[in-house]
Amino acid sequence: MNIEEKMNLTFELAQEALQKGEFPIAAVIFLDDKVIAQSYTTEKSDKRYLIHAELKALIEADKKGFTIKERKRMQLFVTLEPCMMCLGAAMSFFIGEIYYSLEAPIDGAVKTAKDWNPHSDDFPEYALPQIQGGILRENCKELFHQYTIENNPSPMNDFAKSLALL
Repeated sequence: MNIEEKMNLTFELAQEALQKGEFPIAAVIFLDDKVIAQSYTTEKSDKRYLIHAELKALIEADKKGFTIKERKRMQLFVTLEPCMMCLGAAMSFFIGEIYYSLEAPIDGAVKTAKDWNPHSDDFPEYALPQIQGGILRENCKELFHQYTIENNPSPMNDFAKSLALL
């Protein structure tokens, strides 16, 4: 399965979130071509704000007892650029690669993280994963546009509009 096929699976999950009235952020973790964990944001239904898709998927995968070596081979696909919390969780999980579709100008952490350089030989496994953004970017913008159409005016709707216009 190639990168675009994996991102398309992530979009399908984000579409499911959208159909349930949730913000269309989804995350899927792959080991080679096998889905290890997947989730979407459930902030509305759970009435909790730390229920980010990436964090939920990482917690699900973490329960499965993979070795650090296996985790380094895993790929996290997400519709929106990870925030600092989710990027930190991915690093603590030892994820090897992160792919996202659309940048998050308000809280995206990739630019900040790329400037991070700990210069430590004490724990070389703890490192910034390889990160690539812009995968099927226009498709993702359409997801956020769809959210604005299907939901009432709100701060999240305003945020979705800003993402759709990127």
